[in-house]
Amino acid sequence: MENEEFDPGVFGARIREIVQDEPKAFAYDLGLSLSAVYNYMNGRVPTTDVLFRIARYSGQPMEWFLTRKVDAFVPRAEAA
Repeated sequence: MENEEFDPGVFGARIREIVQDEPKAFAYDLGLSLSAVYNYMNGRVPTTDVLFRIARYSGQPMEWFLTRKVDAFVPRAEAA
């Protein structure tokens, strides 16, 4: 297994990859405050229910946000 241990430092980078340059749209789409999105982009790990919504929105498994496991990232627009 390729480094599947929880790594909180990975979360901010993964969220920035999903959010890209549209934090307001991301916050709106998920019903989050903009400050919460910025906190997540800076590495704060959300509660499980919010993480689940983010994972569903992005098309990525929850584990992708929490580990250094390198699965190919498929942007949401291409995943559909």
